[in-house]
Amino acid sequence: MRDHAETLFVASEDIATALNLLESIEVEVGFDSEDPESIEQAILAVEEAIDTRLKGHRGDARVESAILRVKFDFRCAILDQAASDDEAGSVQTLH
Repeated sequence: MRDHAETLFVASEDIATALNLLESIEVEVGFDSEDPESIEQAILAVEEAIDTRLKGHRGDARVESAILRVKFDFRCAILDQAASDDEAGSVQTLH
C-alpha cells in the first residue's frame, strides 16, 4: 500500500512540473495579419513549441486537457491580435 502512495506522489509531482512548464511558456511569433496562411503558421509554431516543451510529460489526462486549453488560448490570442492589427507583419510576444 505504501508503494502505491509513493507512486501517486511522484505522479502528482510530474503533473505539477508539466503544468508549471505549460504555464511558463512564452513564444514570440511573427505573422502578417492580412495573410491567413501566415496567421495559421504562427498558430502552428506556437503549438509545436508547446508540444516540444511538454514532450516528456504527455499522457496524463489532466496534462493533456491543460495543453489543449493553452493551445486554444494562444490560438484565440493570435486571431484576436490579427483581427485588431493595423500593421502587416507585426511581431507579437504571447504568453
